[in-house]
Amino acid sequence: MRCAVGSSFPIGLKINSSDQLEGGLTQEDALEAIRILDHTSIDLIEISGGTYFPGAKASSDSSAGGPYFVNFAQRAQKVTSVPLMITGGIKTRKDALDPLAQGAADMVGLARAMALNPKLTNDWLSEAGGDPEFPRFEVSPPGGITAWYTMLLTALGNDNESQFTLDIPSAIRVYEKRDENRCVDWKKKFSNV
Repeated sequence: MRCAVGSSFPIGLKINSSDQLEGGLTQEDALEAIRILDHTSIDLIEISGGTYFPGAKASSDSSAGGPYFVNFAQRAQKVTSVPLMITGGIKTRKDALDPLAQGAADMVGLARAMALNPKLTNDWLSEAGGDPEFPRFEVSPPGGITAWYTMLLTALGNDNESQFTLDIPSAIRVYEKRDENRCVDWKKKFSNV
């Protein structure tokens, strides 16, 4: 990849700290991968976790709240000099700043918080800037909240977030229909492979 893009083009890689599946990727496996990546020209390693595979626990289910991967990132800092980014569970300015101040991470990802307030980072630069209001949902079927945020991000990407009014059951239906259509398209496109 480096040969294709040159030395000035940044290359990042997202890696799970664990996939939360019995017999799956463990933290020790992930640390070994990070040790190997330390000997490459990669510019950033983003640490995440979990999987959408049926039966896997959500990262948010196995965390006490707040950023999910700080402890793993602290372990990873000991085996690499590549800058680390953590993502997941960062909802407040404090959640974002603490891992940076502790030296656990060099960057943080803010997908859901930024989906709720696309101007959040600018708000946080001012003393008056507050944290986003995270919605509370009456029903929360597996994958439902992720589907809701995915559809909100899609609305933002299409510049129609002002019309976004989906509740979780509706978001799941739209999300599943979209994925069903994508599967049909991919099967057509790659039917000869």
